[in-house]
Amino acid sequence: MDNTRGSGQEGGNDNPQMTELRNMVQMLVGAVTAQQQLLQQHFQPPQPQETRELDLSRGETQQGETSEYRGVTEDPIIPMESVAVVRQFLKLKPPTFKGGMDPVKANDWILAMEKNFRLLRCGEQQKVEIGSYLLAGEASRWWNLKGVREPGMDWARFKVIFREKFVPRAVQNAKCSEFEHLKQMGTTIADYEGSFTNLAEYAPHLVATDEMRARRFEDGLRHEIKRVIRPLVLPTYAEVLDRAIIVEQDEIERKKYFDSKRRQNFGAEGTSGQKKQKPEMKSRNFGNNPKGQVQ
Repeated sequence: MDNTRGSGQEGGNDNPQMTELRNMVQMLVGAVTAQQQLLQQHFQPPQPQETRELDLSRGETQQGETSEYRGVTEDPIIPMESVAVVRQFLKLKPPTFKGGMDPVKANDWILAMEKNFRLLRCGEQQKVEIGSYLLAGEASRWWNLKGVREPGMDWARFKVIFREKFVPRAVQNAKCSEFEHLKQMGTTIADYEGSFTNLAEYAPHLVATDEMRARRFEDGLRHEIKRVIRPLVLPTYAEVLDRAIIVEQDEIERKKYFDSKRRQNFGAEGTSGQKKQKPEMKSRNFGNNPKGQVQ
């Protein structure tokens, strides 16, 4: 009995303290666990696959692949709908632009980008996203400051601010003046169109609409071609260019035809003249010329 009471008394004295201690420990563990969960949610937010945007500035793709252009620029985050286009674009091995005051390199980069844009049928916003992604070095740092100030800009605006930064103003003015006075002269339509397209980049205000571009191109054509096209009042640049090529080709074919006829006529006249001419034969009259001299 004594042992039983002693044992019961000892257990009764310990239970309240142990229970309180266990409760405090459980509360502490629960608080720490909750804090850890909050920290994880803060630093690692959930990113559902269907809405997550990939940060291609680190070369990240949907499959976790790494692009060869990793580290090209710290900007931008490419929307999911543009990721497929960007990946196709990178397969074309497009050039990067690192900056510097070199108008030839700057313009060549723009032309190379636009060539690929046409191939992949990129939208205006996609052009800006891809173009800014391929900026590196000084050019990338410039975009990180400039791009955020004009969200939603289109490619035409991108080219304007790009040239303001990397093509000296004196060069832009000279190219603009050259465009204003551009004439076809003795070149082909293809050569004239190439010069027209390149120089028009420096004078966007002169070709702000497709009709303005058509009239400007038409004004620079040779007189022989322009006099055929101008009465047609073609509304688009593509139509003017197409008709100019046709007129030029007709002109070339006509010239070939008349040159061929001229050569044929010249050859016929030469043959006829040779047939009419007879060699002069001096008669020999030995009877009247006793000495036998040839008269």
